[in-house]
Amino acid sequence: MAVVILTLVTYVGWIVLDNVFYRQQAQPIAFPHDLHAGQRQIACQYCHRGVNHADIAGVPSVQECMDCHQAIPKLLKESVEVQKLKGYWDRKEPIKWFKVYQLPEHVRFSHQAHIARGFDCAYCHGQVQEMKVLKFPWTSAWWHSPGTMGWCLQCHRDNKGPQDCSACHK
Repeated sequence: MAVVILTLVTYVGWIVLDNVFYRQQAQPIAFPHDLHAGQRQIACQYCHRGVNHADIAGVPSVQECMDCHQAIPKLLKESVEVQKLKGYWDRKEPIKWFKVYQLPEHVRFSHQAHIARGFDCAYCHGQVQEMKVLKFPWTSAWWHSPGTMGWCLQCHRDNKGPQDCSACHK
């Protein structure tokens, strides 16, 4: 009986975590990280400029995307997704991206602090340069997946980071 209850609790926990905190929604533009970060080897910080000086990495504006795509005319005709980007540009409308790496509201996280300590983006975000669709890097032991308290706390222990509650909790 205990095994059945444990299995049920684990399954429900997985569903709740996946659907409440880390729901994967289709993005307004299917941005190919494997193409930009992989094949073209564009550094994460080029588009996510906030990582070096802010808590939030941020996403590029339509203007920033178009700076590259307009500079190389053949890039404007590459795909249906680039045409969607051009549509946002023509309408002067911002792209409303959905957050993939959504932490609970009570968690405080600073990209700047982690980058300053020498952590590579892939440490938490996975091998983005290989992802056609950006996904949260779950592991089979979801309670030790990136972004969970167990995973973060273990990382802080291993790397002599702060372990007091107020360091990460609001």
